[in-house]
Amino acid sequence: MKILIAEDENISRRRLEKFLKDMDYEVISCKDGLEAWEVIQSENAPNLMILDWMIPGMDGVEICRKIRKLAKESYTFILLLTSKSKQEDIIKGIEAGANEYITKPFNQQELIARLRTGKHIIELNKNLLYARNVLRKKAIYDELTGLHNRHYMVEILEKEFSRAIRYQTDLSCLLLDIDYFKDLNDTFGHPFGDFVLHEFSGRMKQEARETDFLFRYGGEEFMLLLPNTGIDGTQNIAERIHSACETRKYDDGTNSTTATVSIGVSSVKLHQPSKSNELIAFADKALYRAKAEGRNRVKVYMDGSSWQYVNGEICEDKDIRYLKENISSILEKTKKAAVESLGLLVREIDDSKYQKHNQQVKQYIKLIGERLNLPPSITDTFKRAASLHYNFKTLLDKTLKSENKAMNANGKTEIKDHPYMMAELTELFDFFGNERSVLLYHHENFDGSGYSEGLKANEIPLGARLFAIVDAIATMSSKKPFGKSLPAEKVIEELAHNTGRQFDPMLVSLFFDIIEEKGLLNVPGEVLKKARKSVREAMAKVKSLST
Repeated sequence: MKILIAEDENISRRRLEKFLKDMDYEVISCKDGLEAWEVIQSENAPNLMILDWMIPGMDGVEICRKIRKLAKESYTFILLLTSKSKQEDIIKGIEAGANEYITKPFNQQELIARLRTGKHIIELNKNLLYARNVLRKKAIYDELTGLHNRHYMVEILEKEFSRAIRYQTDLSCLLLDIDYFKDLNDTFGHPFGDFVLHEFSGRMKQEARETDFLFRYGGEEFMLLLPNTGIDGTQNIAERIHSACETRKYDDGTNSTTATVSIGVSSVKLHQPSKSNELIAFADKALYRAKAEGRNRVKVYMDGSSWQYVNGEICEDKDIRYLKENISSILEKTKKAAVESLGLLVREIDDSKYQKHNQQVKQYIKLIGERLNLPPSITDTFKRAASLHYNFKTLLDKTLKSENKAMNANGKTEIKDHPYMMAELTELFDFFGNERSVLLYHHENFDGSGYSEGLKANEIPLGARLFAIVDAIATMSSKKPFGKSLPAEKVIEELAHNTGRQFDPMLVSLFFDIIEEKGLLNVPGEVLKKARKSVREAMAKVKSLST
């Protein structure tokens, strides 16, 4: 281990050098404070130092102060060597940043003990620094693709947007979506889908510049932030990425396919967003238009769907593409109106016994959507599925004959095959395809023991896994018609107990975070702590099985 000594007395310094070398230290010896400070500022400066208090050029106490002001990640252990022994001198040295204090002439055994403490502290700091870097990497990187994640994107976007506004520079944004990725997953399986995402990310890294920021925005969506880049340069980069994806073939040795990409473009100077998230919203609308017009293309956002950006000029365009975009907007309103109409029908025949339960479920979905950084459209889909579940459950309960019902394990009446019935009712609305999968599979268990298809783990759609948890929480914590509500502690214990069997451990862990941060259910800290341990064990078991 390297050690630096700064001592101006030749005999004392040579004696100390020999003693340290005999202990197998690599010694860097300095005769004054200025020479020592030069070494300390170098790239490979030692982390262990013995500094004499009274040395010419810069005394040991001043060196201590300057070291502690340096923004160094690794920790420096400083031992002050001096003939001063008064209490006020010791306090002065410690306040300057020294770790230990030893008086001349030093006792060898005492010095060995203090150096051993220094080495232990340095090693401990190295371990802590490594752990911090690992956690930091997990916090800002997406594990599958190696790109920065959406959480880190929020931080970078805010910084770059503020910089662009302050210095009147440009900042552009690309949102990219792999076309028909769901069909690719359904056809070839999720492992191949993950392979495509990983390979696509690698291509994106090649196309991006060193100054750009690349993120996995969510699912098969990616985002590229381009500082100091105007709309023309950004559009050129987008077209280059688009062309590269058109010719790229994905082949893992078993499966082979191609996948095009749709891209939405926005910029600060052209679109004048008032907030950083508006820059993304503009790119998202442009991406939505690219997909509405047939996918596999680049679109620049224009305020007003009757405008588009072509060859550096803004021009009016009210052809079939304009019509399709407006029809897509109408479809979203139609979905909302359909759910509301079903709600009106239910309220006419229902005594509102499920309404509070449904509101609680949708609130939990909103919270977990925010925690997962899900796009609003996906969160809205899950919330619509919850509303459809409530409406259909009420209608089925009121209208089905007794032969279609049975007693469950808890002795309560339950509709037979109701996931299939709900899915069948949803088919009446062609535009509720995504919601249908939530209703069809929300009784699947994480370990594969549920119904209707016996799916397990990530085979179960995210919306169905999420709904199973929020519905269970709302059911256990509600009063009639579900029977007596359970205490908050029991709700948490039941969730933890069924994690890895009925529920997805990752989602349960996130819900525990939300419950703690939002103060939901008034759960005691020790109960959550115990439950978290069970969830961690379940997660470890799932990981070992998958490995």
